[in-house]
Amino acid sequence: MALLVPPRRPSRELLDDPDLAPEEMARSLRDLEYVNRRWGGSGALARYLAPRMRESGRSSFTLLDVGAGSGVTSSALAARLHRAGFHVRVLAVDLQWRHLASGRHRSLDRASALAADAFRLPFSDGAADWTVSTLFFHHFSPDENVQLLREFARVARRGFVLLDLRRHLFPLLFVSLAGRLAFESHASVHDGPASVRQAYTRAEAEQITERAIPGSRVTPVFPYRLLISGPEDSLLAPEPSSSRPRP
Repeated sequence: MALLVPPRRPSRELLDDPDLAPEEMARSLRDLEYVNRRWGGSGALARYLAPRMRESGRSSFTLLDVGAGSGVTSSALAARLHRAGFHVRVLAVDLQWRHLASGRHRSLDRASALAADAFRLPFSDGAADWTVSTLFFHHFSPDENVQLLREFARVARRGFVLLDLRRHLFPLLFVSLAGRLAFESHASVHDGPASVRQAYTRAEAEQITERAIPGSRVTPVFPYRLLISGPEDSLLAPEPSSSRPRP
C-alpha cells in the first residue's frame, strides 16, 4: 500500500503568488470553483453541519470560510444550508483581496468578504458558530496547521470543519491527466498535481489534529478527501470579548 502513497512534497502553488497575472488568476479561481462544484466541496461541509445545526434547536448561524478564494464555495454552502431550512451568514476570508474581488460580482450573493490572515483572524474569541475551509489545509506545514487549527478553534463557538485532499497515487494521476483537459488555466494544470503531492494522509492529519486540538476527528470522504472536524463540546469558546470585532 505504501507504493500507492508518494512522499509528501511541499511546494508553492502558482495561485498563491500575489503577482500572478489577473487574467490567469481569474481562470485558476474558476478552475477551483469547477473542482468544488464537481466534487461537492460545499455539499460535504453542508452534510456535516446541517445535522448539528438541527440538533442545536436554532435556525440562524454564522460561519467563517477561511481561505475562501473567490467565495463561490462560501455562497454555495450558504445556499445549501438555506435550502435545508437555516439562515446562515457566511463570511468569506482570504489573504488576497483580489481573489475575493474576482468572485464578488457573481458569487457572493449569500456571503460577505474580508481580506485577512488565517493565522491571525481579526475576530474575538467565539465570534462565529463554525470555522470552515476547503482545499486549504494542504498548503501548510504540520506546525503551521497546528497553529491554524488552534486559531480556527479560538474564533468558533461550536467547532471547525475542513475539507481537503488525501495524498494518494490515484488522485495524483487523475488530476495530472484530466487537469490538462478540464482546466482553463496553466496555473491550475501546475497546481492540481502540486496540491495532491503536498496533501496529507489520514494518519498524518490525525497526528496534526491531535497536537492542535486533542479529540478532533479525521474522516475519509469519497473520493480521496479528508474531513477534519473539531469536537463541539470541547471547543465551546468563552463569551465573545470586545477586543476584536465579530464578523
